[in-house]
Amino acid sequence: MENIIKKLKAILIVAAILLLAACSQQDEINYFSSKEEALEHFIQYENVKGNIDMFTTLNDESLLVTEPNDSTYFVGELIEDKEGYYVKRISDNVSITSGALWELETKENSEYTIYIEKDKEDMNYIQLSSGKYAVSIIDGHIITESPLSSGSVIKEVETVKN
Repeated sequence: MENIIKKLKAILIVAAILLLAACSQQDEINYFSSKEEALEHFIQYENVKGNIDMFTTLNDESLLVTEPNDSTYFVGELIEDKEGYYVKRISDNVSITSGALWELETKENSEYTIYIEKDKEDMNYIQLSSGKYAVSIIDGHIITESPLSSGSVIKEVETVKN
């Protein structure tokens, strides 16, 4: 019985070490001295073929609406901290035909809902540089509510890649 307990402890220790090693590799951050370098690395690393539009929120967070290929989008976040700049993906790929919406959470734990719609002309929406879709970013996780019930948190937008 003691041998079985010792073997189980050894297996648990090895499993814990492997888990910690895997987690530390996932959280590895590539820092850059400028936002341009961080964005260029992001474009190459994610193999982005389409456009990237950077939306600055009222909380001064930089969200990157990214089109890796035709009609597929995801959101990344450009982050600056004491060690430099880096970009982190904060959503999965979403394939869009006429529109989509999904929830996001930033590094600073801000919660947003992003709406991407075709042919949307509304004061809460901003046209993407590709001209294919319009975007609205709403404060909070509010998928069940209408985007018109809350105003957009977008302060400004800039085309990163065209």
